[in-house]
Amino acid sequence: MAAGKNCPAPGRLLVSVVIPCHDYARFLPQCLNSLLVQDIDPLKLEVVFVDDESSDGSLDTARALLSRMPFGAWRTLGLARMGRPGPVRNAGLALAQGEHLLCLDPDDQLLPGYLTSCLRALADADVAYTGYFVDTGGQRLEITPPDYSPLLLANQNFMHAASLMRRAVYDRGARYRSVTGYEDWDFWVQAALLGARFVRVTGALVTYQMHGLGYFQTVFQQDGVNKAQIVVDNPGFFPSWTRAWARALLRGEPWAEGYSRGLIPVLRGQVRLDRQVGAAQNPGPGCGNQLPCGPMDTTPDEPADR
Repeated sequence: MAAGKNCPAPGRLLVSVVIPCHDYARFLPQCLNSLLVQDIDPLKLEVVFVDDESSDGSLDTARALLSRMPFGAWRTLGLARMGRPGPVRNAGLALAQGEHLLCLDPDDQLLPGYLTSCLRALADADVAYTGYFVDTGGQRLEITPPDYSPLLLANQNFMHAASLMRRAVYDRGARYRSVTGYEDWDFWVQAALLGARFVRVTGALVTYQMHGLGYFQTVFQQDGVNKAQIVVDNPGFFPSWTRAWARALLRGEPWAEGYSRGLIPVLRGQVRLDRQVGAAQNPGPGCGNQLPCGPMDTTPDEPADR
């Protein structure tokens, strides 16, 4: 069931913020208030809250809070249980009417200056991402992502889910897909394949609360399969030896190990196929942030697709 405040005249909504939720009512006041401390007139903001059949009254809590807040527009939508954040975000994005789009989890908060900094950066880009703080309850860690490189994005997801994008990224066809648990990573790869330009905004402007109950705490259990699925669903973004690794892993071939958690092997030296026996040599340690940033080598060199 949908409810909300009617949208203002077209062109007035600068940013639509999509908030997917399942049993996170306790985080909603801080999350929504973080939108009100931005240096943006709240009348230019739209909030689209999508509830994944919560049992803690999240939907009623969101409606009560939003009805008292001065946003230009807001909508709430209740879904039958999806169990994954991706389809819930897609449902919200389908309703969003703003010029720019942002998916913000309820346990995340935008720090002051996030929207103005990212909007400024989008003058010459399609997706803007920032550093962020991880709040573990006992300490606060600052994460500084690297500048964008397609090779680095193929190797690891260094972008926070709360990254601001132009509406054109969604209109070109990028969607969250549930075939992989790493739905955010897959979405950014899709966006890159569709021609999106990425820019890093200096500073940590998002806070992520690590509380042990998040969806991605369970995703790591299927790390190898989740990474391989990203590769096979976006073959044009990865070199031939990485595609061979992903297909072999999904087929259960013993040589195709899952590799380091959160890292996809993209360099020739990381994935080696022995055509004689179908086995892999030791790919060596993960390269992490030491990967060179440059055009990806996708030439059909050895090893070839299998």
